[in-house]
Amino acid sequence: MKPPGTTKTAVGSKAGKSAKPTASKVERSGLADQRVHAQLYAAIIDHRVPPGTALLEDRLAQAFAVSRTVIRKVLQQLSHQKLVDIIPNKGASVAKPSAEEARHVFEARREVERILVERAVRTASDAELKNLAKLSKLEQQAHARGQKAERLKLSGDFHRQLAALAKNAVLEGFLAELVSRTSLIIALYESPGAVPCSHTEHLEISNAMMLRDANKAVEYMEHHLRHIEAQIDLTSHAAAADFRNLFSPRAVRHKR
Repeated sequence: MKPPGTTKTAVGSKAGKSAKPTASKVERSGLADQRVHAQLYAAIIDHRVPPGTALLEDRLAQAFAVSRTVIRKVLQQLSHQKLVDIIPNKGASVAKPSAEEARHVFEARREVERILVERAVRTASDAELKNLAKLSKLEQQAHARGQKAERLKLSGDFHRQLAALAKNAVLEGFLAELVSRTSLIIALYESPGAVPCSHTEHLEISNAMMLRDANKAVEYMEHHLRHIEAQIDLTSHAAAADFRNLFSPRAVRHKR
């Protein structure tokens, strides 16, 4: 006799084991949100979806094979991160920072990263600073292989990891947002033929930090950020993006 309150197990299924989760179950679990956010965030930061690109909910839903509800939630998250603009009755698009906003972002980065460098010199261990220097070497290897997207990712990782070493969660979160917004600015305003910031600049910063020379590390960081800013010409460039090609399962597998 069955224990009270139990129901029959479906024919062909195993007791205690559920079938493969349906799309709706995956969406409710939040896994779809995370996947879509991670892929769309990376595509924006890697400049595969240019600033100003319209983010149509139905097309994104088809590309990611999820509901529009998931897409709407992700777009709201990206809006909070300043990577997407949402205009009532018009929809969402990849943020397109103005020239004034670009200058303000760089100004904020110079101030915030000065504080982060000074704090990290005091608080980071020798091992942590060595790991920071390793990122510069990985960036150099990516550059040598011509892997632009990987180089850009590692460049951002360098600044985010440096921020973590300062052990101030508020400043770390603020810097993460500024790094992402800088990537948008570079995609929008980078001068034709611009020379990307050198991995050696990151190495100079980390070496000075390992010597516990805060003044020199701050000087190198200031030079590094002004070098990046010097590569922009405040001229916008926007293009269309093929979401189905970018985010279809086949395209994602190919990039891996």
